[in-house]
Amino acid sequence: MSSATPFLKNTRIIAALTLASRVLGLGREMVFAYCFSTGSVLSAFRLAFVVPNLARRLFGEGALSSALIPILSETITKEGENAGRRLAGSVMTLIFVGLTGVVVVVELGVAVARWMNPELALDLTAVLLPYMVLVCATAVAGGVLNVRGRFAVPAATPMILNVAIIAGAGVGARWAGRGGEALMYVVCVSVLVAGAVQLALQLVTLYRDRFFPILNLEWRGRELRRVFAMMGPMILGLSAVQISTLTDYLIAYIFVTDAAGQRVGPAVLGYAQYLYQLPLGVFGIALATAVFPAMAARAAEDDLRGLEEIFVRGVRMTFFIGLPASVGLIFVARPLVCALFQRGDFDAGDTSRVAGALTCYAVGLAAYFTNHVVVRTFYSLKDSKTPVRIAAWMVLLNVSLGLVLVFTPLQEWGLALATAVSAVCQTVWLAISLRRVLPHTPTRLIATGLKRTLLATALMALVLTVIATLPLLRDALADRAVGRLIVLVVAGVASYASSARLLGMEELDDLVGLRRKK
Repeated sequence: MSSATPFLKNTRIIAALTLASRVLGLGREMVFAYCFSTGSVLSAFRLAFVVPNLARRLFGEGALSSALIPILSETITKEGENAGRRLAGSVMTLIFVGLTGVVVVVELGVAVARWMNPELALDLTAVLLPYMVLVCATAVAGGVLNVRGRFAVPAATPMILNVAIIAGAGVGARWAGRGGEALMYVVCVSVLVAGAVQLALQLVTLYRDRFFPILNLEWRGRELRRVFAMMGPMILGLSAVQISTLTDYLIAYIFVTDAAGQRVGPAVLGYAQYLYQLPLGVFGIALATAVFPAMAARAAEDDLRGLEEIFVRGVRMTFFIGLPASVGLIFVARPLVCALFQRGDFDAGDTSRVAGALTCYAVGLAAYFTNHVVVRTFYSLKDSKTPVRIAAWMVLLNVSLGLVLVFTPLQEWGLALATAVSAVCQTVWLAISLRRVLPHTPTRLIATGLKRTLLATALMALVLTVIATLPLLRDALADRAVGRLIVLVVAGVASYASSARLLGMEELDDLVGLRRKK
């Protein structure tokens, strides 16, 4: 399996930088908790900010980037670097001009909506919409850098956004105070500044790599048409999670309130989503980002055996990380939320709500991991119709199930559970469909890895159950969330790593970089 070695190395690079970014993101969420708790102001921001995030998935690092990478790789291989630069320049120019026009139109629509029904969420949306153009152009430039084998700068770029928000909130709180709308406007301006800096960093890196895109409006080029033709069906395929998030936030914003009438739903879901996406972003998306160019290159060379080899290695790694992460999050949900967020206006009641939502999201964590790799396998084979067809049904399932569960005592927890159930169903359906496309994939190797991962995870869960119910430890750490969290995390990681070592799981060596090249 030596052909998988490069992408595993890149996975570790991306994971390390993404971890640093996620730590800063955690600091951002802690600042939000201290300044805004789970109140209506933060809920309005969550709803407004999901709009540029959705655009990023639709036109940036999701559909467009995924369509661009295999075709750009093929163009460079067959026609040379200048042709690749022109293709990248065409895509960046069209996306910038096109999305600028979209922003102008949407801003007019938002202005009309604000006149008819003044809402803070609409006001914040109007401020944040220009970020959509900046973040999408940044994501496309990052995709070009990935094709060039440059993973560090795109992976490190999100740090800029987190630093800007933390700095903006810290400075703004000095004169605007905590929890108010004025402070949130300062945060929104900080987001726009961060977007401009992020794009500039990508462009400078491309210039230094001597692959600066040749900007042009040649929208009739054959390769460009192939990119956008492939992108069309991908839009829903890779954006299902973001579309589901938007609908979840809308449902929660409308139907979920606390005893004081605060619209707490999106705020609660946002904290929980960040925590479950922490391991997903550090390892799951990092793995998928690194594996996609490798699979696209194998597909371009008609090397299906090599593609299958990378796919198997990637899926086994998603199980190896995703399953214990899912179980571990369920065990540490409450002490984790308490240790991180319970200060300022964020009280024990807020901790209970966020921890419950986190537990529900954690049920589908392994599916979220695997979904990213399986979808990108389809895209490397230039099949974007199958993922989009399945994703469309799963978005419908998520919305329908969420609308049912939100009216039960679960409230926003029901929305989180609906997302997890939909993710599991989507991943299973995708895997079955991929089996028909790659019938010779050595699924026995996947099954072997899965069995060992399940056993190691079960042993970890047993250890955590004993520790959590041990009277002496439970009483000693009853009011010490940080101590309880540390004990559970250390015990969980140690028991899982020990079990993996005893079971001879090669994924452990791959993860820490110990496997030698054969």
